[in-house]
Parts: sequence; structure tokens; C-alpha cells
Amino acid sequence: MSQYLLIERVKVQNANAASGFTWGFPAITHFLGFSHNLNRKLKTDLTLNSFSLGGCAVIAHSSKPITFKTENGLLFSQNRGINYLEATKPGDTHKAPSVIEEAKMNMTVSLLIPVDGYLGGLQDLLTAFIKKNCQIQRLAGGTVLSVENVEIIDLDKDEQLKSVRRKLLPGFILQDRSSYLAEYFSKFKESNPKEELLDAWFDFIALKQVARPVCELLDKHLAKQAEKSESILVLNDIWLEHKSQPYQKENIPNELIAYFEEQQENINPKILMQWESYLEPNEKTAANWEFVKKPKAGYLVPIMTGYKAITDVYPAGEIDGSRDSETDLCFVESVHSVGEWQSVHRLKRQEQWQASIWRYAPYKKDWYLCKQSTENKVSPTESITDEVYY
Repeated sequence: MSQYLLIERVKVQNANAASGFTWGFPAITHFLGFSHNLNRKLKTDLTLNSFSLGGCAVIAHSSKPITFKTENGLLFSQNRGINYLEATKPGDTHKAPSVIEEAKMNMTVSLLIPVDGYLGGLQDLLTAFIKKNCQIQRLAGGTVLSVENVEIIDLDKDEQLKSVRRKLLPGFILQDRSSYLAEYFSKFKESNPKEELLDAWFDFIALKQVARPVCELLDKHLAKQAEKSESILVLNDIWLEHKSQPYQKENIPNELIAYFEEQQENINPKILMQWESYLEPNEKTAANWEFVKKPKAGYLVPIMTGYKAITDVYPAGEIDGSRDSETDLCFVESVHSVGEWQSVHRLKRQEQWQASIWRYAPYKKDWYLCKQSTENKVSPTESITDEVYY
């Protein structure tokens, strides 16, 4: 499939900013629900009901959570919301509604949706229909303020492929990196046999910091000596490689330990004191805090990718307080994974765009998931040599 519907720069106000354990961007289920609803409306139109929309790619241009700053960090805005069920009780005295925290955000996104069906001469009619209905739908619970442009593109044509990349810059497309989590869990299990996948996910996404004893004098000493001797140049490379990893005194290279033991009489006492503190730090040792790199390269983020049923399906009307009395109901929990925000200029081929389309996974009992194709993915460590089209 090479024809796509590009809904460009949709401005959304007060979209949901929290999903499951994550916050900062709506779950992918919101965007698939948006495209699915467009597809349902297409089927009700007598002229356009031969078309089908399946899945979507999400490109973020800007996002701004609605927060305020406190001494303890950022908090979401708060609001008083009247409970409409309580308000309709006859004879009830109205109380002041509770103050609740609302995880809301403003954002600008673009959607790339595959179109199935022969277009013929209906391109203009289709794009007009989509633009109109986008503006009367909600996206991630937020209000659609404007849609810059809607058009049909054919990614099989090289000039249109380049044009799409130009139009969507600056923009970042959300990629599925669940394979990273699976790989990390297998390694995590070796050192923590009793831990579960959720523990590995928390460990993967956590922003970690490690203290490293101050070592500025050691840096200057080894760099200066490296200019005079090739053997010290090699030693300085070993030192720099050691510093690229989180600090653990057990991992200090033996070559460095041997060097400072042999050169004690020729080295400034202040440098030796700093080396001793670096070798055997204590509670009073001055230190610098360093962020620990993620297990994989790239702008990796925690995401929510679907739901897992935790109860049986109840017949319609059996559960009090449900949304309606006509639909069967099942209680679920959020399913989390790992994603990556990747600049759209990285996608050079049509196959890579196709692999970036999120779709509903084939149904498995109790699992309702959204996935991407695992083929033709762009590696985050892949070198970029092609021209970037701005």
C-alpha cells in the first residue's frame, strides 16, 4: 500500500496527558481510536464508503503539558468539576465540587493514515470530508482547534516522499521499541531471577544518576602526560573509556592502579590525594552526579500500548454505573512498553514509513494491543549520510 492520508499539523487543546503509569503524551490508543472513528464515518457516506482507513503513524511537532511549578516540582492544573450524576438527584443540596488534578496538555501532531480503495477522481471529496470530520471529533479527549492541511499522498513516488519529509519537519515520529524491553528483560532476569517484566520496565525507563568522586586533577594530569608519552596516551584512553561507564570502584582498570602506585614519588601530592579518594571514596568524599545512559541509544520513552482484561466480559446492563446499558463491559488494566521519538528525516524509504504505522494487533484472549510492523525499521544508531530536506 502506497497511498496515504496526511492530516497535517492538528492543533489540539486540553488533550489527555496521562495514560496508565505514563504522562507527557497521549497513549497510542487515542490516535488509533481517532482514525477508527473517521473510518466508521466514511462507511456511512454513500459516495466514500468504498474507502477504508487502517492504522496511523503519529508525528509530534509540539507538546505542552498544562502544569504549574511548586517547591516539589511541576504539578498538573487543578479544577472543580461538578459530578453530573449527583447534580441530578432530586432534593439534593449542592455541595462545592471537589478540587481534582487534571492531566491535560496542548499539542500539535500530524497523522499519516493508510487509505485502501481506488481513489479515481474522489481525492478532493475525500480530503474535504476528512478535514470537516477531524474538526468535529475529539482527539485524545481534547478539542481540535485547527487542521492545517489534508491531502492524499503516494509514497511510491520519490518526489512525494521527499515532500512529506519536508512538510513534517521539525517533527518526531513515535516508533515501537518493545523488542528493546524484551531483550533487556532477558538480561535483567539473569541477575534478578525473581523479578518480573514490570520490574524490568521500571528499571529500563528510570532516569538514574550515579555519583563519581571528583577527578578534575586526574583528568588534567593524565591529559598533560599523554602529550609527552605514547604509553601514557594509551593509559589516558583507558581512563576516558572508564569514565564513559557508570562509576564502580570495582571496575577501575588495573593499569591505572599500577601507574599511580609506581609514580607516587613523581606526582603532585594533591593529585595522589584525589586518586586515593577516587579509589576508596567515603561519605565525606566530594562527588559529581552523572546520568546513567539508557540500555539502548535513542530518545526512548515509556508508552502505553493497549489493555489487558482482568475480568470476564459482563453482559450489557449488569454493571451499575457503566457508560451505557447496550454494550458489554470488561474491566482492564493498561499495558506498557517502550517507544522512541525519531526525527522524520531518518525515514528515507517507503518501507520505513509503512513500518511506522500503528495498527490493532490480531485479537488474543484478554489482550487488546497496538503494534507496528517489525520489518524495515530504522536503527537509532544508523549513520545519517543522506541530505536532510528542509
